[in-house]
Amino acid sequence: MRSVYVFASLSLVAAVSANADVILSARDFNSLNLGNLSSDATGATAGQDGWFTYTTAPSGVANFQVVADPNAANSNGTVAHNGGQVLQIQDGNTNTGNNVTRFAWNDDLHNAANPANTSFEMKYDFYMGSTSTTSTNRYGNYFYDASGTKILSGVTMQNNTGQFYIVGSYNNAGTIGNYSFSTGTSGILARNTWYSFKVTFDSVTGRFQGGFSNDGGVNYTMFFVDGAAAGISVDEYDLIGSTNSGTAAQGAPLGFYDNITVTAAPAPGAIALLGLAGLIGRRRR
Repeated sequence: MRSVYVFASLSLVAAVSANADVILSARDFNSLNLGNLSSDATGATAGQDGWFTYTTAPSGVANFQVVADPNAANSNGTVAHNGGQVLQIQDGNTNTGNNVTRFAWNDDLHNAANPANTSFEMKYDFYMGSTSTTSTNRYGNYFYDASGTKILSGVTMQNNTGQFYIVGSYNNAGTIGNYSFSTGTSGILARNTWYSFKVTFDSVTGRFQGGFSNDGGVNYTMFFVDGAAAGISVDEYDLIGSTNSGTAAQGAPLGFYDNITVTAAPAPGAIALLGLAGLIGRRRR
């Protein structure tokens, strides 16, 4: 599994709604043992609850940890999240030669593959730890095709800016690749705060969408791009930590994930265009 990144600039944004029907995956980390998610970081052997992890040396299994919720209570003592266990992924640091993208995934979607499923939706809770103002590392989720090279839809958040991005396969003036689109000033998020993220993909049209909610998933701010992967089905989702390679100032902040649900849903509608800019990436297993 490897990642390659180059830069590009493009545009588009929106708000959506989607109605879920068939549940393909529903996972949290409360029943898992604290500590390493798996004992193998090469992606060859499943760890706890069927999770696979991948990263290259000098990294290893310690970069994927089941930990206690880092923000279980807010300042007045009430529960801000679920107070249980979550998955922590630690990104790399180019200053130490550890500039690799890290992946955690399972086979839920592959095992539930059904040609009738043409629209997919994923929701999960995300928390950006650390307070680095220099790290350009990003954390998020990608829907992949069966080859593991085409990102059908995804979202990331960048540590130093709090910028929220949507990611997917796009035809950029004849060049088809995996592009990341900035959501501009409307997509600036806070560190040390739990959000609910949502990712959708319509395999009929190729449209990919992503958004965030700061009220526990009651309301979402959503964005979309009409992508270049029409006719391709989702085979896997990966929780990722990326060093955003090519930039000089890197730290090693933490990203936390919880309450993952993936459904096959009717094709969503979308409204409200704005403007953006982005980056290309791919993964190969």
